[in-house]
Amino acid sequence: MDLDELRRQHAAIGLTARALEQAVSETYQPDGVARLRWQLARQLMTHVAFEDRIFYPTLKRSAEARTRDRATMLERELGALGDRFKAYMTDWSDARIRREWPAFCAETRPILNMLMDRIGQEDRLFDTLAHDRTIRHGTTARSA
Repeated sequence: MDLDELRRQHAAIGLTARALEQAVSETYQPDGVARLRWQLARQLMTHVAFEDRIFYPTLKRSAEARTRDRATMLERELGALGDRFKAYMTDWSDARIRREWPAFCAETRPILNMLMDRIGQEDRLFDTLAHDRTIRHGTTARSA
């Protein structure tokens, strides 16, 4: 399992989410909001497909019950977050965003907060997995 690739994807998603967060802090709709939304959606679709295909199946085969249980819980939560994000993307057309900018901003902020919280949870799980792998393989990190 390539934790580095998952981390790279998280970093890219985080950059786009922060750019969208900055955009929705503006009083008037700035140029590029639609592009940011769709960029974030594409990044999330790619990331979720990678997780569904590789990450979660690998975790569910773990010898440790704690890891299997955590993976099952996170996967279930991901489904709910995915449904909410899909509804958000469907509900907010470009025309509606222009008409209802303050409402769009109000709905976007909690979505981005949930997304960033989720990324934080997964990053902590990645750290745990990397640590567990290091212990299992008897390797230690080198200090600079």
